[in-house]
Amino acid sequence: MTCATTILTRTATSAAIYWQLLGLFLAVMALGWWLARSPFGFALRLIGEDEQAARHCGIDTTRVKLAAFVLTSVFIVLAGAIVAPRWTYIDATIAFNAIVSFQTVIMALLGGVARFWGPALGVVPLVLLFETLIKYFPNHFPIVLGAIFLAIVYALPRGVLGWVLDRASRARAR
Repeated sequence: MTCATTILTRTATSAAIYWQLLGLFLAVMALGWWLARSPFGFALRLIGEDEQAARHCGIDTTRVKLAAFVLTSVFIVLAGAIVAPRWTYIDATIAFNAIVSFQTVIMALLGGVARFWGPALGVVPLVLLFETLIKYFPNHFPIVLGAIFLAIVYALPRGVLGWVLDRASRARAR
């Protein structure tokens, strides 16, 4: 057992897990803030817009994408390590649940993926909604989740934050 595993398993109270996850959240937000202003973040945005153009600008797209994959994987591993002591067992249906991945995408889309705080703003209302749906519609949850996804994609293509900012800019224009 490594030192990190020992530390995480000794502090497996709900309060300790909360504070560790809050610290990880703040680290992710700080990294996002830094990425928005760094050359590495610029390279990622350029690759996201047009990978071929990024290559022509001299960006090693393979190296940048690999670094982004490793960087995001580190945070996923840390989140799993923090939450792992809370579970008594794990199996494939828990670890590889497609609905959990789908919920994450819906949360990011609801908040708005083009803004820094957008995905974080999409989490709170959807967690409350998902818990309510699981409680009252446990057998129909995947269908309702798909309907929510379609509603967000068609009604709010830029997310709630994008919609609010559009309305504010229109109000200022008047």
